[in-house]
Amino acid sequence: TAMRLEMASFRVTRAAFGKTTALRNGVLTVDRTAVAALALGDSNLTGVAVELAVPGESTRIIHVIDAIEPRYKPAGSTFPWFISPPDLVGSGVTHRLEGVAVIATGDIPGAADSQGLKEAIIDMSGPGAPYSPFSKMCNVVLQFSFAPGVHKPDATASCRKATMRVAKYLAEATRELKPDGVIDYELGKADASLPRVVYIMPTMSEGELHTTFLYGMSVTSTPALVHPNEVLDSALISADYWIACHRSPTHHYQNEPVIRALYRRHGKDINFVGVILGRSLIPSAIEKHRQAVQIAKVAKMLDAQGAVITMSNGGHAYADQMLICQHVEQAGIATVLGVDEYSDTDGSDFPLVTYVPQATAIVSVGNQEQIIQMPAVSRVLGGERFLAGNDYEVGFQKRPDEAFPVGLRQLYASTCQLGYTTHRGRAY
Repeated sequence: TAMRLEMASFRVTRAAFGKTTALRNGVLTVDRTAVAALALGDSNLTGVAVELAVPGESTRIIHVIDAIEPRYKPAGSTFPWFISPPDLVGSGVTHRLEGVAVIATGDIPGAADSQGLKEAIIDMSGPGAPYSPFSKMCNVVLQFSFAPGVHKPDATASCRKATMRVAKYLAEATRELKPDGVIDYELGKADASLPRVVYIMPTMSEGELHTTFLYGMSVTSTPALVHPNEVLDSALISADYWIACHRSPTHHYQNEPVIRALYRRHGKDINFVGVILGRSLIPSAIEKHRQAVQIAKVAKMLDAQGAVITMSNGGHAYADQMLICQHVEQAGIATVLGVDEYSDTDGSDFPLVTYVPQATAIVSVGNQEQIIQMPAVSRVLGGERFLAGNDYEVGFQKRPDEAFPVGLRQLYASTCQLGYTTHRGRAY
C-alpha cells in the first residue's frame, strides 16, 4: 500500500501570552510558565527565557540555533527518536501550526572538534526582514542558558529535545479542533510516459556538532532512499550550526519546498519517484567520489530521467554537489542544481566555488556576500552581544541593538539552498 500523509494545517495569525495554551480564531495563546517548565528537562540546561517575536515589530533575534514548526501526530511518532520511538513516519494524520516557529537561541560556550556555533540573525522588521521567512511568522523564542563546562554536543542535544517538546506541546492545542485545510501527500500512480524525476538532497554532516539527523542518526555518504513524506513528517532534523545563511532549519525540512513543488507536478508533467539523501561537506576526495558514484547508481536503479540536486552549507559542500551532478549526468540523467553565490558585494565576482561542465542548469538562491544595512532596534532576543569568531564582520563590533552593516551570510537561512526564500541571483 502507498504511504499517505494527511497534513492538517491550523493557521495562526496572532500570538499572545495567556493563562492556558490554546488556539482560537487564528490566535495562539501561549502559557509561558508551562513552556518554560517543559523546556527545562535536564541538567545541561540551567534556564530558559520564553518570548514572542511577531511580524513588524522592532525586534532582532540573535544566536539562532534552530527553528521548528509545531507538529503533533494524534497516532504515531512526533519527532521520532528524539521525543518519540523511531517509528516510521510519513503516513496517517499530522497536525501543524501554520505561521508559527519555535526558535531556539542561546550562547553555547566552548568548542567540539574545533567546531563552534556561528552567529545567526533574524530581524522581524526593516531591510533585513525580507531575507527571512521567519519575519512573517509568529515566533516562540526560547533563549537557553547552559551549565558551565557542558560538552557542546550535549548542550545542543538538550536544546534540540527541549525545542521539540515545546513544538509538540504547542501543536497539541489543535487536538480537538477542525483544521483550516488538509493536504494529502501520496505518490499515486502516474502515466508511464511522464519523465521520472528524483530529488537528490545532500545534507550537512561534519563532525559531532554540524550534522543532519534522519530518525535520530546522522546522515552518511552512503545514500539513503526515503519517501518524500518522511521528510515532510519530521524524520529529518537539522543540527547544523555553521554559516547562518546556508542553514536548512528543521522548519524548512518539514515544509521542504522542492518536495512540495515536485508533488504539485506529480502525475501532471512529471513522475516523482523519491528522495535520495546524502552527505554535504565531505573533506576527503575519495569519499566525495564514492558518494557521487553511489548516488548516481541509486538514481539509475529508480530509472530516473531527471534529478533536482540541492545541497546544504558551503565550502566542500559545493564540490560534493558538483561531483554528484557530474556522475548523475554521466549516468544519462538530466540535472538541475540549487546553489547560492559568492559574487562579492557588488555581484561582480565569479559566483561559484567550483563547477563541472555537466552543470548546465543552475538555479541561484541569492548572493551571500550582499551587504544589508541593519537598523537599530528596540528589542534584542537570544543574547547580549554578537558571538566571537565572526570578527571579520565589521558590524559585529557594534551592540546587537545598534545599526550596523552585515553580509547576508549572517542572516539565518537567507540563502538556504533548498530555495525556501523568495530572492534569487539574476544575470543581466
